[in-house]
Amino acid sequence: MRLSSFLPSLLVASLLGAGLAGCANGEAKASLPAPSGGDAALGVRVVTPQTQLDGQLVKATGSLFARNEAMASAKISGSIAELLVDVGDKVRKDQPMARLDASNASIAVSQAQAAHAMAEAGLVSARQELERSQVLRQSGGLAQAGLDRAEAAFKQAEAGEKQAAAGLKAARKALYDHTLRAPFDGTVTARLHNVGEYVAMMPATPIFSIVDVDHLEVVLPVPETVIGGIREGTMVSGQLSPSGAPFEAKVRVVGTVVDPASRTVEVRADLVGDRTAAMRPHAIVEVDFSKGEALEGLFLPAQAVARDGEKKFVWVVDAGAVAQRQVQAETLSPGVVRVTSGLDGSEQVIQDGSGKFANGMQVQVLR
Repeated sequence: MRLSSFLPSLLVASLLGAGLAGCANGEAKASLPAPSGGDAALGVRVVTPQTQLDGQLVKATGSLFARNEAMASAKISGSIAELLVDVGDKVRKDQPMARLDASNASIAVSQAQAAHAMAEAGLVSARQELERSQVLRQSGGLAQAGLDRAEAAFKQAEAGEKQAAAGLKAARKALYDHTLRAPFDGTVTARLHNVGEYVAMMPATPIFSIVDVDHLEVVLPVPETVIGGIREGTMVSGQLSPSGAPFEAKVRVVGTVVDPASRTVEVRADLVGDRTAAMRPHAIVEVDFSKGEALEGLFLPAQAVARDGEKKFVWVVDAGAVAQRQVQAETLSPGVVRVTSGLDGSEQVIQDGSGKFANGMQVQVLR
């Protein structure tokens, strides 16, 4: 090997030797920090409980719907003879809205009345004949066969009267059904046919659209991330779009299934408080669950809460030491829990509660 190849190595060795000697003599004090006398504290990451979830997780867009909404149609077929209400009219339950041509139905009622009257007269006659036959039989003036015939005639007349009464009832019902009546209190929103038009019973031909605008409900597809905090009776608040008019509603129904496509659960809530002109069926509404009582509490990552049987707890850091804190918490989504008791919101909670910690253990918070 040539001598020239050793020169760089010799130069580096000489420089390192001089540097170490200088340090030993106190001429240069730059050096790495000396290790501490004990073990280094475990480093942990902490989170502070949040009072609100991300806005996109707690908002839902839905619509207003009437609790009662129907396409009113006649129970029989016929031609419209009279329209008694029009679009915009308010109606009460069972109020007449339209009448069909009932001339044939009126004739049928008259015939049924006459048939019933004849049956009643026949029944009276048969009863009298039976009573006379019973008296004669007791005195021996009538054979048993005669009494049997009187009893049979009476039973036949009795059945005939019942049949005629049923026929009269059916005829009157048919006449009654020629009048279309409101199925509930509401407002007429559409008139679909005019006087003189023929409407069918099967398939049903709608004549009016009627909506109960006084009893509205909010229908919302709520993200499954927050459905755990919503229950029957929960009050929610929101606003109508695009007017921005505020409203409050009380949850009446929380759906039992999750829509696999949208990952939402249907929630229905009844409007409460004063109504405004903007509160119309099918209006768009936006609800922010973070502004109502649905999601009151403190929110943590799910992994921060540990379990010991039925007990739930978190580890908090106070003055560099670990302390266990028992909490009441419920899962809102696979990644978020709501703490309802046990914390006041100022704590530093260890982000991963599954670690091996103990009360009083010294840790270092990683920033």
